Amino acid sequence: MIVSKGFALMVAISLAPSLGVGQQLSALRPSSLALVNSEAVDELRLEELRLGVPGGGSLLLRSASSLTPPRAGITSLAPQFLLVANSALPFSQNDGALWAGKGLNSRTILGFRIESAHVRFIFAPEIVASGNDYWILSTKFYVPPVPPASNGRGYAFPYYFFTFPIDQPMRFGPHQMHRFDLGQSTAMMSVRSVQLGISNENEWWGPGIRNAILLSNNAPGFPHVFIRTLRPIETRFGGLEMRWLVGGLTESRYFDTVSTNNIRSLAAFAATLQTRWDPNLSVGLARSVYATTTGWGEVPWRWFDVLARTNVGKRGPLSPPRDTTLTPGGKDQIFSLFARWVFPADGIEIYAEWARRELRPSLRDFLTAPNHTQGYTLGAQWRSGDWRSGSFRLQSEVTQLEQSATYRDRPVGSWYTSRRVVQGYTNRGEVIGASIGPGASSQWLALDYFKPSWRLGAFAGRIRWNEDVHSTFGFPDYVGYCNHDVSIYPGIRGARTAGFGSISAELSLQNRLNAFFQNGGGCPNVGDRIDIRNKTLSVSFSPFTRR
Repeated sequence: MIVSKGFALMVAISLAPSLGVGQQLSALRPSSLALVNSEAVDELRLEELRLGVPGGGSLLLRSASSLTPPRAGITSLAPQFLLVANSALPFSQNDGALWAGKGLNSRTILGFRIESAHVRFIFAPEIVASGNDYWILSTKFYVPPVPPASNGRGYAFPYYFFTFPIDQPMRFGPHQMHRFDLGQSTAMMSVRSVQLGISNENEWWGPGIRNAILLSNNAPGFPHVFIRTLRPIETRFGGLEMRWLVGGLTESRYFDTVSTNNIRSLAAFAATLQTRWDPNLSVGLARSVYATTTGWGEVPWRWFDVLARTNVGKRGPLSPPRDTTLTPGGKDQIFSLFARWVFPADGIEIYAEWARRELRPSLRDFLTAPNHTQGYTLGAQWRSGDWRSGSFRLQSEVTQLEQSATYRDRPVGSWYTSRRVVQGYTNRGEVIGASIGPGASSQWLALDYFKPSWRLGAFAGRIRWNEDVHSTFGFPDYVGYCNHDVSIYPGIRGARTAGFGSISAELSLQNRLNAFFQNGGGCPNVGDRIDIRNKTLSVSFSPFTRR
């Protein structure tokens, strides 16, 4: 924090001489900040289905500061308001610093920008409030006891402790939550074609619309130092973009009672290539390494962890299936390959991301078991039609993070949990990768109709939660076949832009079947089960802005 304040002061001092009075008064003209999953990004992808991908427009590596065009001077940020209401259960996906518990939840982003030719300072904190209304997990079937030191003050998911521990509480305490977060704040300077700086903003790496396996805005942003290309570097193969960062992840208050392991480091590197022979095709790779530390003092020195060899588990069918070893402490990693290909003549884009939790240097090992610890996302969009000057768009995405079949040969662990880093791939109690979380899979389909100033659509989704826990916990056979924890959620959504600004809304009607594996009826099911119906209404509003 001291480093961030010092850097901000340096930015202000360096900008002051270059800003005239007229530019300083431009703060009265609000500018919009484009978030990684905002309407602005949705509009960019929609236009690329019609016009193709411009240079530097692959959208495979994005953050608020890189999506928002620079504007010299001092400029206020148009406020952005997000309201999320859950009727029965917490349900929060890709909401940044906001964790949407049961009840009414809100996030407000506001601030200002100070920019010159070579320096940018974006102050965009997030003010969040979570209703966090009371709800109790009615666990009456096959629930393991958890020692007090590991039960997260009573809010830990009990099955995690005996299978794949991770810092992902079911509820963040018994009271309403109010928090001031640095949000999408960034301070950086440009040196030729390189940008370097300090930030707390969320990064989204990969082509996914609903899920990004490596980095997303599902959790609060974390403090980090970064180096990245200012614009694509032209090579004989195409435009090359790169990002490299190191930062610190924070444990939630509801994981354990140990105070010496509350900070972990994360070093990540990504590179993408917008191919010269077809600019509509972009490919990329990324690696993220997270590790235990003794405090913030170690974090800045972990830059080269992206090159380190991480711990791997014992081999052989007799190795224990649990993820945490008897000697925690060390590093773990995620490696990802991804691509996006747009066909503007047909109004189609296809994209994919393939990732592995283990990287072994053995070619033999890869050839015999390429799917070991793998996860993937496959997706597509199609735009067509001109129904009275409008257009239709069809979207579909599938994400698979459940255990691979190689568990028969050796332990595969579970996505976002770790053999060495017991809190897993999380920040403040939320997964920083795909929003569906560890050991899950999802399918999603949406159809929208667009007019120049509004859109209306419908969608349907399915998530199978924590399937790795279900597979390894040891439920009795007569129950295990029928107690998969699954959410089915149809819904409607829409957006409108006008002189007042931009507003969007989404309503989903969720039915969580066998919630948290609570089904004691056996197979066939005789009705002794717990299903929970939850309605989620999400409304986003930003005045003074237009898409």
